[in-house]
Amino acid sequence: MSEIHPTAIVGDQVALGERVRVGPNAILEGAVQVGAGTTIGPNAQILGPVTVGEDCQIGLGALIGGDPQILNWKRVDSPVAIGNRTIIREYVTIHRPKDVDGKTVIGDDCLLMGLSHVAHDCRLGNHVVVCNGSLLAGHVEVANHAFISGNCPIHQFVRIGRLAMVQGLTAVGKDVAPFTLVDQTNTARALNSVGLRRAGFSADQRRALSRAFKEIFLSDHSLANSIAEVASWDPIPEVREIIDFIQASKRGVCLGNRRAAAEMSEA
Repeated sequence: MSEIHPTAIVGDQVALGERVRVGPNAILEGAVQVGAGTTIGPNAQILGPVTVGEDCQIGLGALIGGDPQILNWKRVDSPVAIGNRTIIREYVTIHRPKDVDGKTVIGDDCLLMGLSHVAHDCRLGNHVVVCNGSLLAGHVEVANHAFISGNCPIHQFVRIGRLAMVQGLTAVGKDVAPFTLVDQTNTARALNSVGLRRAGFSADQRRALSRAFKEIFLSDHSLANSIAEVASWDPIPEVREIIDFIQASKRGVCLGNRRAAAEMSEA
């Protein structure tokens, strides 16, 4: 049985799984499906079509399925999907896609901290962390195990690769390659070494990634030549993942301080 507070509003199209708890003044409207064991906090709003997985936590005042912030947008019933065991903290906003055939997706085991924002048509993988106050504009894609620190604005259509980390207060306007750590503005400073160790990457994998990082992100060669050089090494799959990610980029990729590297090589 589900537990619904007397002050909550739950519409006729809402389907609740077993052991769902709906808090005071929460509003669930439209085609909403909530998986078993999920908790919906006070004053939260879920506006369908939305599916929420099992054992999720939706915090105080969170809004899921809000209209996209697009001038002259004409309302369509476009869907939002939340995976299993995802935690959505207080006052998080997650907006529906702009088109009926679009989708805003949050994967399994994600953590969206307080006051973070996920705009229309964003797609987050599994185990993604978005810290307090960070803002993801429309169509941002975030791969599995990526970590976005606090108060980071992410430009529309940016891609953030697997196990990448964006440091706090960083404005990102270009793609962030897998396994890299980005700080300041669009600057890949290093590998996400802590994240790699925690993810169980072997010493050999980390050494191969470090060698590739130095050539691709820090060398004074052109980016095309650096990628060709690394590709000639018969790279491990994780290095190939970086190469493929860069070659698929449409916005350009956050690189290291290649100018400083070039000046050091000339000194």
